[in-house]
Amino acid sequence: MSSFDLSKMVSTVDNLSTCLDIMLCCKSPEGGKEIIDTYDNLENLVTIFENQMNTLKKALVREKNARQSYFQAQLDDLKKMVNRCEHMIMNTPINSNNFNGNQQYNQNETKENNSNCLNSINNISMSPVRSSWNDTFSPPENSLHQNTTMSTTIMGQSKCQTSKHVLDIPYIQLVNNEEMNTVPKYMKGRLTSLNINVVIESINIALENKYEILRKSKTALKKKELDAYNEWKIQQSNVGQGQYFVTAEDITKYSETKVDKTTLNIIPILRHLKRLKESRIGGFIYYLPY
Repeated sequence: MSSFDLSKMVSTVDNLSTCLDIMLCCKSPEGGKEIIDTYDNLENLVTIFENQMNTLKKALVREKNARQSYFQAQLDDLKKMVNRCEHMIMNTPINSNNFNGNQQYNQNETKENNSNCLNSINNISMSPVRSSWNDTFSPPENSLHQNTTMSTTIMGQSKCQTSKHVLDIPYIQLVNNEEMNTVPKYMKGRLTSLNINVVIESINIALENKYEILRKSKTALKKKELDAYNEWKIQQSNVGQGQYFVTAEDITKYSETKVDKTTLNIIPILRHLKRLKESRIGGFIYYLPY
C-alpha cells in the first residue's frame, strides 16, 4: 500500500489554485488590464535600470581616461626629470681630471696668481645691471657666489680662470640627503633631494639668464627683452633695491621649466631649508634667494 504525502498534495492544490486565479483574471477585462499595467511597470523599471547602467558605464570610462591622462602626464614629468638629471651628471666636471700635473705644482706661484685673481674680482662692479639703470642694485657683500675663481696647473703652468658671468649672483646651493631628513614628512611626501635639486637648478638658470639681460645696455636689447627689462625695474621697486628675485614666469621663461603643482610643493621645502624666501606684494609672488 503506497503512502499518502499530505504536504505534497497541499502544495499541488495551491499551485492549481494559483493557475486558476490567473486564468479567471485573464478572462476578466479588469484583471487583464491589471496584468498589462504590471507588465508595463516592470518594462519601465527595466528601461530605467538600463539607462542608469549606461550612464554609470560612461562615467567609469571618463574616469578611466582622466586617470590615464593624469598618470601619463606624471610619467612625462618623471622622464623629463630623468633626462635633466642625466644632463647634469654628464656635464658635471670631474676635478681630478684637471690636476694631472700636480707633481709639478708650485705653491708659491699659485698663491701669487690667486692673489692676482682676488684683486681682479675686487675691481668688478657689484651691481647686477649697468649704471644706465637709475635704480642701481646694491647687493650685500656676502652675496658673492662661491667657486668664482679656479686655479689650475697644467704641465707646470698655473692659470687663473674666472667665470664668464658676473660673480655676484646668489646661486642657491643644492640640497643633500641629510638636509632632506630634517624636512617634515607631511611637507616632503615622496619627494627626494633629486626632485628638489632639479627645481634649484631651474631657479639658478633663471637667475643667471635674467640678470644676464639686465647687465646689457638698453640699446642692445630686443623688444621682448626691453619689455621684460622695464617690467623687472618696476618689480624691483616693490621688492627692494639690491635684492635678487625671480617669479614663476621668470622660471618658466628663462629655464624652460614649467612651474606646476610639484614645483609649487617644493617651494615650502626650500623655505624650510633656508634656500629661498617668498614675498607677496601687490598680488605677485617673488622668490628671493637667501
